Amino acid sequence: MEKRSLLLNNYYWGVVVPHSSEALIYAGWERERFTHAELVHKFWKTLLGIPSTADLNNKKFLDFVEDIKRIASCYLMHYIPDPNEDLEEEIKGY
Repeated sequence: MEKRSLLLNNYYWGVVVPHSSEALIYAGWERERFTHAELVHKFWKTLLGIPSTADLNNKKFLDFVEDIKRIASCYLMHYIPDPNEDLEEEIKGY
């Protein structure tokens, strides 16, 4: 089975986890718990019913990431940027 790409993995740990951590804390969840990347990761796996992400291929892992982004947007009112999205450029161009 094809494993997920290193780029997708880096996007998850470098963008999705920190942004969702910030959103959870801002929404009133426990700061002590959601400042740790591994606990944020465990939270999302539990919430979305994924026992382990280790063996997910790119498609299934991307579905997992998109579910997190959708929850962050709809329920936490927090936007998680797409890979390689330059938010600073968008602000300058406003």
